[in-house]
Amino acid sequence: MKKFIIKIFQFTILLTISAYILGYLLNKGIEKLGDRDTNIWDNIIHSRIHSNVIINGSSRVWVHISPQILDSLLHVDSYNLGIDGYPFNMQDVRFKIFEKYNKKPQLIIQSADLNTLYRRSDPYNKSQFFNYMREPLLQDELIMMKGFSSFDFYIPALCYRSNLLSIYDGLTGFLDMKHYNTEGVYKGYKGQDQKWNGIELEKILSGDSLVSEIDPKIVQQFDFFLNYCKGNNIQVIMVFPPEYIKATEFTKNKQEVIDIYRSFSKKYDFSFLDYSTDSLCYDTTYFYNAQHLNKTGAELFSTKLAHDIDSLGILKKK
Repeated sequence: MKKFIIKIFQFTILLTISAYILGYLLNKGIEKLGDRDTNIWDNIIHSRIHSNVIINGSSRVWVHISPQILDSLLHVDSYNLGIDGYPFNMQDVRFKIFEKYNKKPQLIIQSADLNTLYRRSDPYNKSQFFNYMREPLLQDELIMMKGFSSFDFYIPALCYRSNLLSIYDGLTGFLDMKHYNTEGVYKGYKGQDQKWNGIELEKILSGDSLVSEIDPKIVQQFDFFLNYCKGNNIQVIMVFPPEYIKATEFTKNKQEVIDIYRSFSKKYDFSFLDYSTDSLCYDTTYFYNAQHLNKTGAELFSTKLAHDIDSLGILKKK
């Protein structure tokens, strides 16, 4: 019996060590692949971002707002932290971790749109988090999502369970057999050189109406974020980026959402720039789907946004 217990113990130790080694190799492989979101996390954790203007939001900022244009017109150093597929709760986590490792920005351009105030329960692009699972703030957020357990944060290989594609990506990345195409990515932004595709709009319009989900806890979290920025002398500009007009008009409670942002604008004396009815919103030439501008539209919008920010007179020039 004693020998059996010793063997079980030895097997457990060997299995644990193997899991750590495998997790390390897979994580390094994912990092080497060069996925945009993974690269941003890596730049954040290793204190590589020295920007005084931070762009924060979801895909509706990372494909909409060009730091190159903002830098050129506003004479600032901006960086786009937009995290694809996630509403404000994860955006807030990314910013807090950013601030932990990098200098405090002068200005945050914060996306404030119809998809900001809901809570996502299912993870998207999980592998972007695997190298950074020891971050307490990230742990607190991920543990509330389906597909994560507390063991994932301490035994790296467990993150990859039932995720064969990520295992393949990690191994091929580690062996330098595969890399993501990062051509055109600049300081977190990548313009989408695509033409209009109306399939998403057709799906939206096929129902009775859209209702933008508003989670009271996320609204409160947004409030805390603005309060923190106000107390730490960080200017915030809330921005409702352009969306194709037929999609916003089809959203039943659009005005309710906008009124929330306007109330915060008044409460904290932060600007709210609403582009939901901007001239860009009426022309599919500038979009590749109902919610996202293509590169042409994004660069026109970034130019317009830069001029509007400049007119506010809140930036101290470099």
